[in-house]
Amino acid sequence: MIRFWSLPHLRPVLLVVLLLLPYTNAKPSAEMSVLTTSIRPCVRSLALASGLSSVVRHLQQSAVPPRQQAPLAAHDFAFAFDIDGVLLHGSHPIPNAPRTLEFLNSQSIEFLLLTNGGGLSESSRVAELSRLLTTPLSTHQFVQSHTPFRLHASSPDISTVLVVGGTGENCRRVAEEYGFSDVLIPADVIASYPGVSPFSDASRYQSYARVLKRPKKVDAVMVFNDPRDWALDIQLIIDLLLSKDGHLGTRRPVEQVLKDGHIPIYFSNPDLWWANEYSLPRLGQGGFRAALEGVWRSVTAGKGELKAITIGKPHQHTYQYAEDVLTAWRAKKLSKLHGDTDHPELRRVYMVGDNPASDIAGANEYKSSRGTEWVSVLVKTGVYRDGDYDESAKKIVDNVEEAVRWAVEREEEELRTRKSS
Repeated sequence: MIRFWSLPHLRPVLLVVLLLLPYTNAKPSAEMSVLTTSIRPCVRSLALASGLSSVVRHLQQSAVPPRQQAPLAAHDFAFAFDIDGVLLHGSHPIPNAPRTLEFLNSQSIEFLLLTNGGGLSESSRVAELSRLLTTPLSTHQFVQSHTPFRLHASSPDISTVLVVGGTGENCRRVAEEYGFSDVLIPADVIASYPGVSPFSDASRYQSYARVLKRPKKVDAVMVFNDPRDWALDIQLIIDLLLSKDGHLGTRRPVEQVLKDGHIPIYFSNPDLWWANEYSLPRLGQGGFRAALEGVWRSVTAGKGELKAITIGKPHQHTYQYAEDVLTAWRAKKLSKLHGDTDHPELRRVYMVGDNPASDIAGANEYKSSRGTEWVSVLVKTGVYRDGDYDESAKKIVDNVEEAVRWAVEREEEELRTRKSS
Protein backbone atom coordinates (compact mmCIF):
# COMPACT_ATOMS: atom_id res chain seq x y z
CA MET A 1 0.00 0.00 0.00
CA ILE A 2 2.94 2.34 0.57
CA ARG A 3 3.85 2.07 -3.06
CA PHE A 4 0.27 2.91 -4.11
CA TRP A 5 0.10 5.82 -1.68
CA SER A 6 3.22 7.27 -3.19
CA LEU A 7 1.24 7.83 -6.39
CA PRO A 8 -0.85 10.99 -5.82
CA HIS A 9 -3.46 10.20 -8.46
CA LEU A 10 -4.37 6.96 -6.69
CA ARG A 11 -4.82 8.44 -3.21
CA PRO A 12 -8.56 9.17 -3.60
CA VAL A 13 -9.27 5.53 -4.43
CA LEU A 14 -7.25 4.23 -1.49
CA LEU A 15 -8.94 6.71 0.82
CA VAL A 16 -12.36 5.45 -0.29
CA VAL A 17 -11.27 1.87 0.37
CA LEU A 18 -10.05 2.73 3.89
CA LEU A 19 -13.21 4.64 4.72
CA LEU A 20 -15.51 1.84 3.52
CA LEU A 21 -13.68 -1.09 5.10
CA PRO A 22 -15.64 -0.96 8.40
CA TYR A 23 -18.94 -1.14 6.51
CA THR A 24 -18.36 -4.10 4.22
CA ASN A 25 -20.84 -6.24 6.17
CA ALA A 26 -23.60 -3.64 6.18
CA LYS A 27 -26.89 -4.57 4.55
CA PRO A 28 -27.46 -2.83 1.21
CA SER A 29 -30.42 -0.49 1.12
CA ALA A 30 -33.22 -0.91 -1.37
CA GLU A 31 -31.97 2.12 -3.25
CA MET A 32 -28.63 0.53 -4.01
CA SER A 33 -28.23 -0.79 -7.55
CA VAL A 34 -26.82 -4.02 -8.87
CA LEU A 35 -23.17 -3.07 -8.79
CA THR A 36 -23.22 -1.19 -5.47
CA THR A 37 -24.11 -3.89 -2.96
CA SER A 38 -20.60 -4.50 -1.59
CA ILE A 39 -17.31 -2.68 -1.20
CA ARG A 40 -15.93 -3.91 -4.50
CA PRO A 41 -18.71 -2.48 -6.72
CA CYS A 42 -18.75 0.72 -4.65
CA VAL A 43 -15.04 1.23 -5.18
CA ARG A 44 -15.43 0.47 -8.88
CA SER A 45 -18.20 2.99 -9.51
CA LEU A 46 -16.30 5.71 -7.67
CA ALA A 47 -13.03 4.96 -9.39
CA LEU A 48 -14.54 4.92 -12.88
CA ALA A 49 -15.26 8.60 -12.47
CA SER A 50 -11.52 9.15 -11.96
CA GLY A 51 -10.54 6.95 -14.91
CA LEU A 52 -8.98 4.29 -12.68
CA SER A 53 -10.96 1.20 -13.70
CA SER A 54 -7.86 -0.97 -14.07
CA VAL A 55 -6.84 -0.39 -10.45
CA VAL A 56 -10.37 -1.06 -9.27
CA ARG A 57 -10.51 -4.34 -11.17
CA HIS A 58 -7.44 -5.41 -9.24
CA LEU A 59 -9.10 -4.40 -5.98
CA GLN A 60 -12.27 -6.29 -6.96
CA GLN A 61 -10.33 -9.47 -7.55
CA SER A 62 -8.39 -9.27 -4.31
CA ALA A 63 -11.13 -8.04 -1.96
CA VAL A 64 -12.78 -10.60 0.34
CA PRO A 65 -16.59 -10.65 0.12
CA PRO A 66 -18.57 -10.28 3.34
CA ARG A 67 -19.62 -13.48 5.07
CA GLN A 68 -23.28 -12.49 5.18
CA GLN A 69 -25.24 -10.48 2.70
CA ALA A 70 -28.89 -9.51 2.67
CA PRO A 71 -30.99 -10.80 -0.25
CA LEU A 72 -30.54 -8.63 -3.30
CA ALA A 73 -33.41 -6.91 -5.03
CA ALA A 74 -35.19 -8.94 -7.72
CA HIS A 75 -33.92 -7.86 -11.13
CA ASP A 76 -36.16 -7.53 -14.15
CA PHE A 77 -33.43 -8.46 -16.65
CA ALA A 78 -31.48 -11.63 -17.33
CA PHE A 79 -28.90 -13.12 -19.70
CA ALA A 80 -28.78 -15.91 -22.26
CA PHE A 81 -25.33 -17.15 -23.24
CA ASP A 82 -24.16 -19.21 -26.14
CA ILE A 83 -21.42 -21.63 -25.05
CA ASP A 84 -18.92 -22.42 -27.83
CA GLY A 85 -17.04 -19.25 -28.69
CA VAL A 86 -18.54 -17.32 -25.77
CA LEU A 87 -17.76 -19.30 -22.62
CA LEU A 88 -15.59 -22.10 -24.00
CA HIS A 89 -13.17 -22.94 -26.78
CA GLY A 90 -13.57 -26.69 -26.95
CA SER A 91 -12.98 -27.82 -23.37
CA HIS A 92 -11.05 -24.71 -22.39
CA PRO A 93 -12.79 -21.76 -20.66
CA ILE A 94 -12.44 -18.43 -22.39
CA PRO A 95 -10.55 -16.04 -20.07
CA ASN A 96 -12.79 -14.41 -17.43
CA ALA A 97 -15.85 -16.46 -18.43
CA PRO A 98 -16.01 -18.37 -15.11
CA ARG A 99 -15.56 -15.13 -13.17
CA THR A 100 -18.37 -13.50 -15.14
CA LEU A 101 -20.81 -16.28 -14.28
CA GLU A 102 -19.67 -16.16 -10.66
CA PHE A 103 -20.45 -12.44 -10.59
CA LEU A 104 -23.96 -12.99 -11.93
CA ASN A 105 -24.61 -15.68 -9.34
CA SER A 106 -23.32 -13.44 -6.56
CA GLN A 107 -25.71 -10.68 -7.63
CA SER A 108 -28.70 -13.03 -8.16
CA ILE A 109 -28.91 -12.04 -11.82
CA GLU A 110 -30.39 -15.05 -13.59
CA PHE A 111 -28.99 -16.49 -16.78
CA LEU A 112 -29.61 -19.29 -19.25
CA LEU A 113 -27.18 -21.27 -21.38
CA LEU A 114 -28.66 -21.50 -24.88
CA THR A 115 -26.55 -23.50 -27.31
CA ASN A 116 -26.85 -25.00 -30.75
CA GLY A 117 -24.56 -27.74 -29.52
CA GLY A 118 -25.66 -31.04 -28.07
CA GLY A 119 -24.96 -34.74 -28.30
CA LEU A 120 -25.18 -35.48 -24.57
CA SER A 121 -28.03 -35.55 -22.10
CA GLU A 122 -28.76 -32.26 -20.39
CA SER A 123 -27.66 -33.65 -17.03
CA SER A 124 -24.33 -34.94 -18.39
CA ARG A 125 -23.55 -31.73 -20.24
CA VAL A 126 -24.45 -29.52 -17.27
CA ALA A 127 -22.19 -31.57 -15.00
CA GLU A 128 -19.36 -31.16 -17.51
CA LEU A 129 -19.95 -27.41 -17.90
CA SER A 130 -20.11 -26.90 -14.13
CA ARG A 131 -16.69 -28.52 -13.88
CA LEU A 132 -15.12 -26.65 -16.80
CA LEU A 133 -16.53 -23.26 -15.78
CA THR A 134 -16.11 -23.87 -12.02
CA THR A 135 -19.68 -22.61 -11.59
CA PRO A 136 -22.68 -24.52 -10.23
CA LEU A 137 -25.23 -24.89 -13.03
CA SER A 138 -28.65 -26.52 -13.28
CA THR A 139 -30.41 -28.40 -16.06
CA HIS A 140 -33.27 -25.95 -15.45
CA GLN A 141 -31.14 -23.13 -16.92
CA PHE A 142 -29.85 -25.04 -19.93
CA VAL A 143 -31.21 -25.55 -23.45
CA GLN A 144 -29.38 -27.55 -26.11
CA SER A 145 -30.28 -27.54 -29.78
CA HIS A 146 -32.15 -30.83 -29.50
CA THR A 147 -33.82 -30.17 -26.11
CA PRO A 148 -37.12 -29.13 -27.77
CA PHE A 149 -37.22 -32.51 -29.55
CA ARG A 150 -38.51 -33.94 -26.29
CA LEU A 151 -41.87 -32.38 -27.21
CA HIS A 152 -42.16 -34.85 -30.11
CA ALA A 153 -41.67 -37.94 -27.95
CA SER A 154 -45.38 -38.16 -27.19
CA SER A 155 -46.45 -37.64 -30.81
CA PRO A 156 -48.81 -40.41 -32.00
CA ASP A 157 -47.28 -40.10 -35.47
CA ILE A 158 -43.77 -41.08 -34.38
CA SER A 159 -43.19 -44.63 -33.21
CA THR A 160 -39.73 -45.39 -34.61
CA VAL A 161 -37.23 -42.61 -35.19
CA LEU A 162 -33.80 -42.64 -36.85
CA VAL A 163 -31.55 -40.46 -34.67
CA VAL A 164 -28.48 -39.13 -36.47
CA GLY A 165 -25.32 -37.50 -35.15
CA GLY A 166 -23.19 -37.40 -32.05
CA THR A 167 -20.56 -39.74 -30.69
CA GLY A 168 -21.28 -43.44 -30.27
CA GLU A 169 -24.85 -44.02 -29.15
CA ASN A 170 -25.03 -40.95 -26.93
CA CYS A 171 -27.84 -39.40 -28.95
CA ARG A 172 -29.83 -42.63 -28.80
CA ARG A 173 -29.63 -42.46 -25.01
CA VAL A 174 -30.73 -38.83 -25.07
CA ALA A 175 -33.72 -39.63 -27.29
CA GLU A 176 -34.73 -42.51 -25.04
CA GLU A 177 -34.41 -40.22 -22.02
CA TYR A 178 -36.76 -37.81 -23.80
CA GLY A 179 -39.33 -40.60 -24.06
CA PHE A 180 -38.96 -41.92 -27.63
CA SER A 181 -39.91 -45.59 -27.45
CA ASP A 182 -38.06 -47.04 -30.45
CA VAL A 183 -34.80 -45.33 -31.41
CA LEU A 184 -32.71 -46.45 -34.36
CA ILE A 185 -29.24 -45.10 -35.14
CA PRO A 186 -27.13 -45.54 -38.31
CA ALA A 187 -24.80 -47.93 -36.44
CA ASP A 188 -27.68 -50.40 -36.07
CA VAL A 189 -28.33 -50.42 -39.81
CA ILE A 190 -24.73 -50.85 -40.98
CA ALA A 191 -24.10 -53.53 -38.36
CA SER A 192 -27.13 -55.41 -39.69
CA TYR A 193 -26.52 -54.71 -43.39
CA PRO A 194 -22.79 -53.93 -43.93
CA GLY A 195 -23.29 -53.23 -47.63
CA VAL A 196 -25.62 -50.30 -46.94
CA SER A 197 -22.64 -47.93 -46.90
CA PRO A 198 -19.74 -49.61 -48.74
CA PHE A 199 -17.20 -46.90 -47.91
CA SER A 200 -17.84 -46.94 -44.16
CA ASP A 201 -16.11 -49.30 -41.74
CA ALA A 202 -18.90 -51.39 -40.23
CA SER A 203 -16.59 -52.86 -37.57
CA ARG A 204 -16.20 -49.53 -35.78
CA TYR A 205 -19.88 -49.64 -34.77
CA GLN A 206 -20.16 -53.19 -33.49
CA SER A 207 -19.49 -52.39 -29.83
CA TYR A 208 -22.74 -50.44 -29.42
CA ALA A 209 -24.91 -51.28 -32.44
CA ARG A 210 -28.20 -53.12 -31.94
CA VAL A 211 -28.53 -55.64 -34.74
CA LEU A 212 -31.93 -55.53 -36.40
CA LYS A 213 -33.95 -58.76 -36.53
CA ARG A 214 -35.92 -57.42 -39.50
CA PRO A 215 -36.07 -54.22 -41.56
CA LYS A 216 -37.64 -51.32 -39.68
CA LYS A 217 -40.31 -48.84 -40.63
CA VAL A 218 -38.98 -45.38 -39.72
CA ASP A 219 -41.50 -42.62 -39.03
CA ALA A 220 -39.08 -39.69 -38.89
CA VAL A 221 -35.39 -38.76 -39.14
CA MET A 222 -34.02 -36.50 -36.40
CA VAL A 223 -30.54 -35.02 -36.68
CA PHE A 224 -29.74 -34.47 -33.01
CA ASN A 225 -26.13 -33.42 -33.38
CA ASP A 226 -23.35 -32.96 -35.94
CA PRO A 227 -22.97 -36.26 -37.86
CA ARG A 228 -19.58 -38.01 -37.68
CA ASP A 229 -19.86 -40.34 -40.68
CA TRP A 230 -21.33 -38.23 -43.45
CA ALA A 231 -21.16 -41.01 -46.05
CA LEU A 232 -23.19 -43.45 -43.96
CA ASP A 233 -25.65 -40.88 -42.67
CA ILE A 234 -26.34 -39.25 -46.05
CA GLN A 235 -26.81 -42.68 -47.67
CA LEU A 236 -29.32 -43.80 -45.05
CA ILE A 237 -31.29 -40.55 -45.11
CA ILE A 238 -31.50 -40.61 -48.92
CA ASP A 239 -32.69 -44.22 -48.74
CA LEU A 240 -35.44 -43.28 -46.29
CA LEU A 241 -36.53 -40.21 -48.27
CA LEU A 242 -36.99 -42.44 -51.33
CA SER A 243 -38.54 -45.33 -49.39
CA LYS A 244 -42.14 -46.52 -49.27
CA ASP A 245 -43.57 -44.99 -46.10
CA GLY A 246 -40.20 -45.19 -44.35
CA HIS A 247 -39.64 -48.94 -44.79
CA LEU A 248 -35.90 -49.64 -44.95
CA GLY A 249 -34.83 -51.45 -48.09
CA THR A 250 -37.71 -50.17 -50.25
CA ARG A 251 -37.73 -47.50 -52.95
CA ARG A 252 -40.22 -45.42 -54.92
CA PRO A 253 -39.68 -43.73 -58.28
CA VAL A 254 -38.39 -40.17 -57.88
CA GLU A 255 -41.48 -38.81 -59.65
CA GLN A 256 -43.69 -40.41 -57.03
CA VAL A 257 -41.58 -38.99 -54.21
CA LEU A 258 -41.85 -35.51 -55.71
CA LYS A 259 -45.61 -35.92 -55.93
CA ASP A 260 -46.36 -37.57 -52.58
CA GLY A 261 -43.52 -36.26 -50.43
CA HIS A 262 -41.15 -38.05 -48.03
CA ILE A 263 -41.05 -38.91 -44.33
CA PRO A 264 -40.37 -35.98 -41.97
CA ILE A 265 -36.78 -34.95 -41.34
CA TYR A 266 -35.77 -32.63 -38.50
CA PHE A 267 -32.53 -30.73 -37.94
CA SER A 268 -31.69 -29.48 -34.47
CA ASN A 269 -29.77 -26.42 -35.72
CA PRO A 270 -28.80 -24.68 -38.96
CA ASP A 271 -25.26 -23.60 -38.01
CA LEU A 272 -22.91 -23.67 -40.97
CA TRP A 273 -20.00 -22.65 -38.72
CA TRP A 274 -19.10 -23.10 -35.09
CA ALA A 275 -16.03 -22.23 -33.00
CA ASN A 276 -13.80 -24.65 -31.11
CA GLU A 277 -10.16 -24.50 -30.00
CA TYR A 278 -8.96 -24.32 -33.63
CA SER A 279 -8.03 -20.87 -34.90
CA LEU A 280 -10.74 -20.86 -37.60
CA PRO A 281 -14.45 -21.74 -37.44
CA ARG A 282 -15.38 -25.35 -38.33
CA LEU A 283 -18.28 -26.70 -40.39
CA GLY A 284 -21.27 -27.68 -38.29
CA GLN A 285 -24.64 -29.33 -38.78
CA GLY A 286 -25.53 -26.74 -41.40
CA GLY A 287 -22.63 -28.01 -43.48
CA PHE A 288 -23.98 -31.55 -43.30
CA ARG A 289 -27.42 -30.33 -44.32
CA ALA A 290 -25.94 -28.45 -47.30
CA ALA A 291 -24.19 -31.65 -48.42
CA LEU A 292 -27.41 -33.66 -48.03
CA GLU A 293 -29.38 -31.04 -49.98
CA GLY A 294 -26.80 -31.14 -52.75
CA VAL A 295 -27.13 -34.92 -53.07
CA TRP A 296 -30.93 -34.65 -52.95
CA ARG A 297 -30.95 -32.11 -55.78
CA SER A 298 -28.85 -34.50 -57.87
CA VAL A 299 -31.10 -37.47 -57.02
CA THR A 300 -34.19 -35.49 -58.09
CA ALA A 301 -32.44 -34.00 -61.16
CA GLY A 302 -32.87 -30.54 -59.65
CA LYS A 303 -36.64 -30.88 -59.44
CA GLY A 304 -36.99 -31.27 -55.70
CA GLU A 305 -35.95 -29.34 -52.62
CA LEU A 306 -35.44 -31.10 -49.33
CA LYS A 307 -38.47 -30.45 -47.12
CA ALA A 308 -37.10 -30.35 -43.60
CA ILE A 309 -38.03 -28.81 -40.27
CA THR A 310 -35.21 -26.94 -38.54
CA ILE A 311 -35.11 -25.74 -34.96
CA GLY A 312 -32.28 -24.22 -32.93
CA LYS A 313 -31.08 -20.64 -33.05
CA PRO A 314 -32.07 -18.38 -34.82
CA HIS A 315 -35.57 -19.87 -35.13
CA GLN A 316 -38.52 -18.43 -33.22
CA HIS A 317 -39.54 -21.78 -31.74
CA THR A 318 -36.21 -22.24 -29.98
CA TYR A 319 -36.19 -18.70 -28.55
CA GLN A 320 -39.75 -19.15 -27.30
CA TYR A 321 -38.77 -22.46 -25.68
CA ALA A 322 -35.70 -20.82 -24.14
CA GLU A 323 -37.74 -17.93 -22.75
CA ASP A 324 -40.19 -20.40 -21.19
CA VAL A 325 -37.28 -22.24 -19.52
CA LEU A 326 -35.63 -19.02 -18.34
CA THR A 327 -38.91 -17.65 -16.97
CA ALA A 328 -39.57 -20.83 -15.00
CA TRP A 329 -35.99 -20.93 -13.67
CA ARG A 330 -36.12 -17.26 -12.67
CA ALA A 331 -39.44 -17.73 -10.85
CA LYS A 332 -38.01 -20.68 -8.94
CA LYS A 333 -34.91 -18.75 -7.89
CA LEU A 334 -36.83 -15.61 -6.92
CA SER A 335 -39.26 -17.62 -4.82
CA LYS A 336 -36.34 -19.17 -2.99
CA LEU A 337 -34.75 -15.78 -2.35
CA HIS A 338 -37.81 -13.65 -1.65
CA GLY A 339 -40.64 -16.03 -0.89
CA ASP A 340 -43.97 -16.10 -2.67
CA THR A 341 -44.20 -12.33 -3.03
CA ASP A 342 -44.93 -10.68 -6.36
CA HIS A 343 -41.80 -10.50 -8.50
CA PRO A 344 -41.14 -8.10 -11.36
CA GLU A 345 -41.86 -9.49 -14.80
CA LEU A 346 -38.87 -10.35 -16.97
CA ARG A 347 -38.52 -7.14 -18.95
CA ARG A 348 -35.31 -7.80 -20.91
CA VAL A 349 -32.94 -10.60 -21.86
CA TYR A 350 -29.42 -9.97 -23.14
CA MET A 351 -28.46 -12.63 -25.70
CA VAL A 352 -24.66 -12.90 -25.73
CA GLY A 353 -23.31 -14.85 -28.69
CA ASP A 354 -20.45 -15.19 -31.16
CA ASN A 355 -22.38 -16.23 -34.28
CA PRO A 356 -24.21 -13.40 -36.08
CA ALA A 357 -26.31 -15.79 -38.19
CA SER A 358 -27.76 -17.64 -35.19
CA ASP A 359 -27.28 -15.81 -31.88
CA ILE A 360 -27.66 -12.25 -33.12
CA ALA A 361 -30.20 -12.75 -35.90
CA GLY A 362 -32.34 -14.87 -33.58
CA ALA A 363 -32.38 -12.32 -30.78
CA ASN A 364 -33.12 -9.47 -33.18
CA GLU A 365 -35.99 -11.27 -34.92
CA TYR A 366 -37.60 -12.95 -31.93
CA LYS A 367 -41.03 -11.68 -30.92
CA SER A 368 -41.82 -12.60 -27.33
CA SER A 369 -45.41 -13.51 -26.49
CA ARG A 370 -44.76 -12.01 -23.04
CA GLY A 371 -43.46 -8.73 -24.40
CA THR A 372 -39.93 -9.43 -23.15
CA GLU A 373 -37.25 -7.53 -25.08
CA TRP A 374 -34.26 -9.52 -26.33
CA VAL A 375 -31.07 -7.49 -26.86
CA SER A 376 -28.27 -8.93 -28.99
CA VAL A 377 -24.64 -8.63 -27.85
CA LEU A 378 -21.92 -9.96 -30.15
CA VAL A 379 -18.51 -11.07 -28.85
CA LYS A 380 -15.28 -11.45 -30.81
CA THR A 381 -14.08 -14.67 -29.22
CA GLY A 382 -15.74 -17.11 -31.62
CA VAL A 383 -17.15 -17.22 -35.14
CA TYR A 384 -17.37 -13.45 -35.65
CA ARG A 385 -14.31 -11.60 -36.92
CA ASP A 386 -13.81 -7.86 -37.41
CA GLY A 387 -15.17 -6.96 -40.81
CA ASP A 388 -17.78 -9.74 -40.89
CA TYR A 389 -21.44 -8.83 -41.22
CA ASP A 390 -22.74 -8.49 -37.67
CA GLU A 391 -26.49 -8.89 -38.34
CA SER A 392 -27.07 -5.45 -36.75
CA ALA A 393 -26.01 -6.51 -33.26
CA LYS A 394 -27.08 -4.03 -30.61
CA LYS A 395 -23.58 -4.06 -29.15
CA ILE A 396 -20.24 -5.56 -30.19
CA VAL A 397 -17.66 -6.22 -27.48
CA ASP A 398 -14.43 -8.16 -27.12
CA ASN A 399 -15.60 -10.88 -24.73
CA VAL A 400 -18.33 -12.11 -22.40
CA GLU A 401 -17.04 -10.14 -19.41
CA GLU A 402 -17.34 -6.89 -21.36
CA ALA A 403 -20.79 -7.93 -22.56
CA VAL A 404 -22.08 -8.36 -19.01
CA ARG A 405 -20.41 -5.17 -17.81
CA TRP A 406 -22.00 -3.17 -20.63
CA ALA A 407 -25.45 -4.64 -20.01
CA VAL A 408 -25.40 -4.15 -16.23
CA GLU A 409 -24.17 -0.58 -16.53
CA ARG A 410 -26.89 0.06 -19.10
CA GLU A 411 -29.50 -1.26 -16.67
CA GLU A 412 -28.09 0.92 -13.88
CA GLU A 413 -28.24 4.01 -16.04
CA GLU A 414 -31.86 3.30 -17.00
CA LEU A 415 -32.72 2.72 -13.34
CA ARG A 416 -31.19 6.04 -12.34
CA THR A 417 -33.09 7.76 -15.13
CA ARG A 418 -36.40 6.24 -14.06
CA LYS A 419 -35.84 7.23 -10.43
CA SER A 420 -34.95 10.79 -11.28
CA SER A 421 -37.93 11.32 -13.58
